[in-house]
Amino acid sequence: MVRSLWSGVAGLKTHQQKMDVIGNNVANVNTTSYKSQQTTFGDLLYQTSRRANGASAVRGGTNARQVGLGVRTGAIMTNVGKQGSIQTTDNALDVSITGDSFFMVENASGQMNYTRDGSFSVDANGYLVTRSNGYYVRGINQEGGDAANTGRIQVLPLDDDGNLINLAGEATTYARVTGNISRTDSLLASENGRTVNLEFYGTDGKIYTARFQFTNAGDDNDTTYQANLTAIYDENHNRIEGGVPENMNVALNYDPATGKFVSANGAANGQVEVTFQGDAAAAGTVTIDFSGTTNYAPLNGATSSSLETHRGDIEGNFEGYPEGMMKSFAIGQDGTITRYYSNGQTRFAGKIVVAEFANVTGLAKEGENLYSATGNSGDAQLMFVTDDGGYMTSGTLEMSNVDLSTEFTDMITTQRGFQANSRVITVTDTLLDELRQLKR
Repeated sequence: MVRSLWSGVAGLKTHQQKMDVIGNNVANVNTTSYKSQQTTFGDLLYQTSRRANGASAVRGGTNARQVGLGVRTGAIMTNVGKQGSIQTTDNALDVSITGDSFFMVENASGQMNYTRDGSFSVDANGYLVTRSNGYYVRGINQEGGDAANTGRIQVLPLDDDGNLINLAGEATTYARVTGNISRTDSLLASENGRTVNLEFYGTDGKIYTARFQFTNAGDDNDTTYQANLTAIYDENHNRIEGGVPENMNVALNYDPATGKFVSANGAANGQVEVTFQGDAAAAGTVTIDFSGTTNYAPLNGATSSSLETHRGDIEGNFEGYPEGMMKSFAIGQDGTITRYYSNGQTRFAGKIVVAEFANVTGLAKEGENLYSATGNSGDAQLMFVTDDGGYMTSGTLEMSNVDLSTEFTDMITTQRGFQANSRVITVTDTLLDELRQLKR
């Protein structure tokens, strides 16, 4: 009878522990990431009063006679096979993972922890950190870097005083002149000719304006023209004296039959290099391409020329841009963090690295939605989220995967199990009392 008494006590303890797990599950129903845990039981020990015997020539075999001594908690396992629902937060720093990966964070001791909780923020130094405890989120800092070489991710580029660092401007190094030089344009024969302006960025990121004067080259040949670079102006439209090299006269030749471009200063590719001087030296050097121009009389009867200038080549390269202020940033589905600037430019800020484990259920819970690797989880396998077909979604969080209907059902069965084991103790106590009464 003492065996049944202690078996009942063991049953009470294990069911109480299961109830503790259920209580924790329910408490975490509205938190983020993996939270649901499941308790499994296992029998404890058996007392053998007779061993099993095999059959002999004179009698058959007999089974062992064993009496169990109770129950124990076999395992408490986190349910990582079921992802929680995704909740929209509209906060760009909230990120959920679809897939089996974990975010990798550096705790206060410099050790690596892992989490599915993607509620992040940016600290005073511009680094991406976990919102709840300020742990650094790990990733790569160089575009095209290896996922194995992780570091802290600085989302905001700050100087020593904590101010945002502007993106320096880039000079225009290539420009094009396109359109038609009309053979019937009387303005080309005038003293001032036809004026065309080219706006471009200098090496200081400021805007400059170069002025070209197109004329008929002072002759009667209607397939030969001249483009003279006459002036350069600063960003305030003030003329910079002495900024234009001397004799910047470009001779343009066209096919008399088709009007197609032939050469500029004898060069068939139509390119002329201009290096600005003196106070305009910051304007830099620009290669100007005239091969996109034509020369014919318009069929619609128009007499004026139609000339345009463009920064950059036909694919949009070498356009240059002014200095820009950082306006925002975004986290892409592959974990890439991109900075957006006022000048239309974008820059790589970092890429979040994730971790996977051979045995996810072997991870140890550290509290605050964090896990640590153990000998049974295996080492963290670092990768990018898209390497295994997963992806990240900015502006959302993965909620708890606790299913209340399952928890309430488990609560009922646990309560019944606890009650049943308490009855075993009560009945055993009654039997012992009856045994005590035998001497009376």
